[in-house]
Amino acid sequence: MKTRQDQTGPRRFFAKTRKVARLMIGDPRTLVAWSDVTRNAALIEALGKALLKPKASMQGPRAPDGTPIDIAAIAAEYGVEPRVVAILLDRRQHETYRRALAASMLAVGLILGWAGEMLLSHWKGTQLLAALEFAPFWTFLALVAFQNAWLNWQIRERRLCSARQFVATADSLIPRKP
Repeated sequence: MKTRQDQTGPRRFFAKTRKVARLMIGDPRTLVAWSDVTRNAALIEALGKALLKPKASMQGPRAPDGTPIDIAAIAAEYGVEPRVVAILLDRRQHETYRRALAASMLAVGLILGWAGEMLLSHWKGTQLLAALEFAPFWTFLALVAFQNAWLNWQIRERRLCSARQFVATADSLIPRKP
């Protein structure tokens, strides 16, 4: 049992200091929202597995880089006219253009909003974690935009090439409308 003497002096000062610190800062265990961190880590892990998992349509033999897209051969393989294949390729080029543009705009908008938030707000422990958690999402959007720009370029040039060849030989990394 504590006596009145124990509550005076340095012990009382430290006890009040702890109470004031908890009132202003909160509980140190809840300062970092670990449940949010683990939930977001699980989401990032699921996105990574989805990106790295090979699709069933991609498991066939691959054409070497620089192989031209032969519209007549594709039309003969599927039993349609070459004009239909050309129309489908043009539609696909429109889709890749829109997807690349949307992903780029979203990535730029998010990075500007994030930078504004980081510059205008007071820094806390949770904001450092938010800054670190933001990087994978921005990277994912940038990769989606790059992949669609690469597909757009392949359809426009009518040849299959690697991403390295796309970066080395493309006149612009920004996709174009057909």
